[in-house]
Amino acid sequence: MEYFDLLKSFNGIELNDQQIKAASFDKGNALVLSTAGSGKTTVTTVRAGRLLYENKCGSKILTITFSKMAAKDMYNRFHTFFGDSHKNKTDFLTIHAFSYKIVRDFFKRKGVNFELLTNNYQALNEILKSYYSNSYYNYISDEEVENLSSAISFINNMMIDPPEYKDYGIEIKGFDKIYEAYKLYKSQKQLIDFDDMLLYAYKILSNSSNRRENIKRLYEYVQIDEMQDTSRIQHEIIKLITDNNLFMVGDDDQAIYSFRGSYPDFMLDFKNVYKDGEVFYLDNNYRSDRNIVEGAKKFIEKNKKRYKKEISTDNKKENEINIIKVNSRSEQAKYITRELAKIKEETVGILFRYNISAMILANNLYENNINFYIKEDKSKFFSSPVLYDVLSFLNLALNPKDRGAFSRIYYKSYTYFTKGMCKIVTDSPRDDLTVFDILDNYKYFDYYVYDKIRQFKTDINYINKLKPNDAVRFIKLELEYINYLERMQDEGRNNLSNSLHILEILEEIGSYCSNIKEFTEKIENLQSVIKKASENISANVTLTTIHSAKGLEYDRVFIIDNIDGEFPSDRKNTTNENYEKLLEEERRIFYVGMTRAKKILNITVPEKPSLFINELIDNK
Repeated sequence: MEYFDLLKSFNGIELNDQQIKAASFDKGNALVLSTAGSGKTTVTTVRAGRLLYENKCGSKILTITFSKMAAKDMYNRFHTFFGDSHKNKTDFLTIHAFSYKIVRDFFKRKGVNFELLTNNYQALNEILKSYYSNSYYNYISDEEVENLSSAISFINNMMIDPPEYKDYGIEIKGFDKIYEAYKLYKSQKQLIDFDDMLLYAYKILSNSSNRRENIKRLYEYVQIDEMQDTSRIQHEIIKLITDNNLFMVGDDDQAIYSFRGSYPDFMLDFKNVYKDGEVFYLDNNYRSDRNIVEGAKKFIEKNKKRYKKEISTDNKKENEINIIKVNSRSEQAKYITRELAKIKEETVGILFRYNISAMILANNLYENNINFYIKEDKSKFFSSPVLYDVLSFLNLALNPKDRGAFSRIYYKSYTYFTKGMCKIVTDSPRDDLTVFDILDNYKYFDYYVYDKIRQFKTDINYINKLKPNDAVRFIKLELEYINYLERMQDEGRNNLSNSLHILEILEEIGSYCSNIKEFTEKIENLQSVIKKASENISANVTLTTIHSAKGLEYDRVFIIDNIDGEFPSDRKNTTNENYEKLLEEERRIFYVGMTRAKKILNITVPEKPSLFINELIDNK
């Protein structure tokens, strides 16, 4: 009995002609272009099984994929299909796990001890604090540390010389010096991080033909899943371990990780690099309603730098793509909450470009007793410097003796109070006095400083008379906190758009509260709600970024916050060439969001419609 007939008879796996053609490929280099929902993982695992069933492989098959979850999924599928008969002949690994083995064995032979740095945030925080120690704004936020970590990873994965960082859109001042300080920190403590695994593995393989040949003998066949997500250095490692026998599977239309250094251009250059290579297509989407497939196809075809594909489906046209215009994010949350109340059994994915979009909606769902799962813990919102600043302004209004609150915000309003003035407050032995009285009693300021102190006292006291949402707006505009945020953006230490979004969320949450005390308690309660929701995996409703939804599917999808300047994100300061490149990636992100939907796709627009909404309307 033929292999594919056996699969059908014993495993219930029936492949279409395109899938059989790809899974039948033996030796040489091949690229399988697989559209969303086309069964690429099945093809990859089935091909490995066929090579072993037909005794085509004398050694082992290595399948490299993007994430631990994907590697585990492929391993489980393979052993479900084929049992344990070939378990010693296959390895399903992430590129980092594969590289770690090489590095560990090399250092062991050299007698070098090292520890794995699984989270570099603490190290980077220390380095940044030292770097900004003389700066007026020396508080280091989680967002800054995260941005720095991402930038370092990007530089390493793209194999870029750190001094050239400005050419790649990295706006962190002194990045090359911070990068070198981080390298020194790791060296002194004998640490390696995840990027170092790749860098060391590449150097070890480049410098040792014996190691390269040993790996080639161990793995006769190498398969790469999610090819579009691999970075430049990962490609270089893969090239070193293959002997013109590489099977790559991916979709250039779903390449959405450039911020991590992914480099889908290798897919587009496939025929130039591997002149004898074969290209296969998996065009049939088994997942989505035909209207969704056709709408997504027209949308992604706006991108110029891509493989042309005949994306199709055998599914029926049952539901139109719905574009819903509302007046605000608050109205958007209320609309979705009403819709969810009608849904009983379906799985629902609420997708967004940025994590922060979850907050207003999560608050609404909680207020209306709707059970939900939040795919990533949104604790970063609750450690946001903007949130801490607003709470400090409010706490100072509630308690004018709160020196901690004053120390945090003394230079973040129109006052431009100095560090020296802050020290006068914190060093004062008079616990019975407010911070304003301490400053007012000091005898050595210029006359105009006292006017500022008294005006600031009046404004802070006025906050107590306002509703919380009005108080947030007052802090932003009247106390000129927004000017501070703009200055921080100019220094490359703040994303103004994100900060304004956080203020908008705080205004929305404040609209549910009658006073400041209730508002601060509400924030604490919401943090607890979000934490519980991040553990609520069994809920039918999932809130997640599009990046984290990749590879998943839902009966019904809402893509939210499709606002001009936000999705696609605003790139005013980029060159035309870079803008087109970034825009195409943003379009791919939106396409990934669209193709998560099986039955119904709802796209909500709470403010001025984005470019993508106009494109979708034009395609109708």
